[in-house]
Amino acid sequence: MSSPLHGAAYLVIGLAAMLPLPPALAATSSDLGRRLVTQGNARGATACASCHGEHGESNAQAGFPRLAGLNAGYLRAQLEAFQTGQRQSPVMGPIAEALDKAEVAAAASSYARARAAYPAAGVESADWDGGETLARFGAWPDRHLPACVQCHGPGGRGVGASFPAIAGQNAAYIQSQIAAWKSGLRRNDPLGLMRSVAAKLSDAEAAAVAAYFASLPSQPRTGRTAPPAAEGVSSEVPAASTVVASADRYFRPPPRSAIPSGPFGDAVRDGEAIFRRTDTHPLSSQFVGNDLRCENCHLDAGRLANSAPMWAAWVAYPAYRPKNDKVNTIGERIQGCFRFSMNAQGSAAGATPPPDSPVIVELMSYLYWLASGVPTGDTQMPGRGYPKLEDTALGFDPQRGAAVYAAKCALCHGQHGQGQRVGGRSVFPPLWGPRAYNWGAGMHAVDTAAAFIKSNMPLGLPESLSNQEAWDVAAFVNSRERPQDPRYDGSLKQTRERYHSGKYDYYGKWRTPSGRLLGAPAARR
Repeated sequence: MSSPLHGAAYLVIGLAAMLPLPPALAATSSDLGRRLVTQGNARGATACASCHGEHGESNAQAGFPRLAGLNAGYLRAQLEAFQTGQRQSPVMGPIAEALDKAEVAAAASSYARARAAYPAAGVESADWDGGETLARFGAWPDRHLPACVQCHGPGGRGVGASFPAIAGQNAAYIQSQIAAWKSGLRRNDPLGLMRSVAAKLSDAEAAAVAAYFASLPSQPRTGRTAPPAAEGVSSEVPAASTVVASADRYFRPPPRSAIPSGPFGDAVRDGEAIFRRTDTHPLSSQFVGNDLRCENCHLDAGRLANSAPMWAAWVAYPAYRPKNDKVNTIGERIQGCFRFSMNAQGSAAGATPPPDSPVIVELMSYLYWLASGVPTGDTQMPGRGYPKLEDTALGFDPQRGAAVYAAKCALCHGQHGQGQRVGGRSVFPPLWGPRAYNWGAGMHAVDTAAAFIKSNMPLGLPESLSNQEAWDVAAFVNSRERPQDPRYDGSLKQTRERYHSGKYDYYGKWRTPSGRLLGAPAARR
C-alpha cells in the first residue's frame, strides 16, 4: 500500500483517526479485507500483498513499509490522506483513490489483525549507534527534541491511532519518512509535530534513530537481548569546573555518561529510573495513587530549564514553605510531591515513602548528582521553576480554554483528559479525573499550569501557544474535577478558605455541570 514516501512509521495523525468507525464500517467483512490484500479490486486497486506482503511483513529492499499489527484507525487515516491529497505518492495515490469507504476500512482492519514474523531481513546488523539516546531520551537543552518513545510509546510500539508503532519497521523506510517530513512532502501531521521533530534531526541522526527502531521487536519478546546502553560510566562525579552554564545562561547538568560507577552511581541510576517511571518502578509504584510520574512536570528527567529543573531545586532546600508552614528539607519536598501530585494516599501503600526509604534516598542521590557544580543556596538561577506568565487583559476563561484543549491538547491527553496508556504504562498523563493530580498539587493553580504549558507544551513545541491560549487552557484543565485535597478537614468551606483562597484556584468556587462545587464530596448513593 505504499511507495517509500508512503507514511506508516514515525507519524502523528489528527484526531479524526481516533474516532470510532460507524457501525456499518465496523461490521465490514474480513473476507473483503482479505480479497483486497490478496487480489485488489476490479477498479484499479492492485493487491496490497504485492508490495507489503500477504501478512504485512514489508519489503525492505524495495522500500515498502511493514503494516502488520499497526492500528486500524491509523492505517485507515493514511489511506484517506492519500485519497484527499494530504499525502502524495505516485504509487499509493491511484490505489487509494480506487477504494471506497468500506474497502478502506476493510483493508486497514485486515493488516491491523496480521502478525508478521520478526525480524525482517537485515535489521539485526543495522548500525544504530547513537540512535538509542535520541529514541529514549531526546535532545532537550538546545533543541527541545522529545524522546521518540514519549509519543510512540514504550519500545516504539505505538499509542492508539495517533502515534504509530515504529518498532520493527525497516530502517530505510523510517529514514525516508523523516526526510519526507523534513522536506515538506508529508504534511498531514496535526500541529506540525513531526515536521518540527524532523527539522531538528540531522541526516546522520535520522539514520541512527531509524536503525535503532528497526532493531527492536514489533512486539515484546522474551529471550531477546536489548541493545546495549548508549551511555558509558565514569569513575567520579564531575568537578564544579567541568559543569558550566550554556550560551543561553542555563546551567547544564552533567551528561548521563558521567554517572559514576560503584554504589553511589547505582543509586543515581536508580533515582533517575524512579524519576522517569515513578508509577511503574518496583520501588516507587506502591506509593503512587494515580498515573503520574515525576517526569510529567519536570521534563527531560528533571534536567530541562524552565520546566522546574531538579538541579535548581536541590540547592534551594532546606527552605520555609508557607504551604505547610514549616522549614522543609528536600526529602520532605519530595514526599510532598508524592502526597499531592501523585496522590499517595490513594496508593497501595496509602502514604508517602518514608524519609529513609530507598525511594527517597535514591531520588535525592539523583537530584544531588544533577546539581553537581551548582552553588548551594542559589535561588535565582536562570531557568529555575516555570517562567512567570503575565496576566492578560482578558484574564482566563475555561470556556475559551475548552476550544484550545480540543485543538492543541486532546490529541495526546484524550478528549476527556484521561491520558493514554499502553501495556499498563501511562504514556500521556491524565489531566483531570480520578487518576490525575489532586487538589493540593501545585499544578492545580491556574497560574502555575499556564506557566508550565506556555514554556513546555505541546510536547516539543514550546512557546507555540499564545499567552492567552496558555491561560485559558490552564483554566479549562483546572476547572475539572480531580482527587480530593489530602488536607480536606471535612468542611469544603474551611479547606477552601485555608488553602484555596487565591484568584487562580477553582477549588470550592467553580460548579460542575451538575451544580456541585469542585472539591465537594460526591453524594452517597
